Amino acid sequence: MNTGMVFWLVIGAVAIAGVLGNSYVAARKNALIESFLEKGQPIPQGLIEGRKLYDWRGFLVGGIVSLAAGIGLMIFFIALTTWAATDEDQRFLPFISAFPISVGLALLLIAGYLKKHD
Repeated sequence: MNTGMVFWLVIGAVAIAGVLGNSYVAARKNALIESFLEKGQPIPQGLIEGRKLYDWRGFLVGGIVSLAAGIGLMIFFIALTTWAATDEDQRFLPFISAFPISVGLALLLIAGYLKKHD
């Protein structure tokens, strides 16, 4: 079995698991609402409303984790290039940390925007 086939099988399995998981959660939610109706109890407001698509707290946590990972990578690569790098062409390594730092800053900006418009 070649690598491409394994890749697409894993992607397909993840997609199928996501669809089945969402279906299961929706079915359980409907069964819970039906049990409330059968017993004559009031239905909690959270069950009817559904969930918010985006919560700013998740973006805040993701931004902080990404920034921390980027800073950690930068420290690691700066230490690596000062101790082990003998070639000047290897001095680019600390700039690899710009990617997680940029993602972290973007996530923090999104969190700030969502918190302001919540």
